[in-house]
Amino acid sequence: MALSREQIYEKLECEVAKRFEVSKDKIEGDHDFVKEIGADSIDVVELVVEVEDEFDIEIPDEELDSLTTLNKVSDYVYEHQGK
Repeated sequence: MALSREQIYEKLECEVAKRFEVSKDKIEGDHDFVKEIGADSIDVVELVVEVEDEFDIEIPDEELDSLTTLNKVSDYVYEHQGK
């Protein structure tokens, strides 16, 4: 069963908060992982691997540079789940 965008966002928000040690109330959907949340490139790659495992999707390398915020990752997962 496909998840709603809101369900995906909430799951990802928890993962981002845990992985980057940031309070959920400090995270906004349009915050850049590197510039505003303080992640480095390795952190982002690890997050992508976690997203792929959690949602059973594959994110091509050429898409990685565009997945810079929680909103963008949520949208990507929503659009590609179950494919």
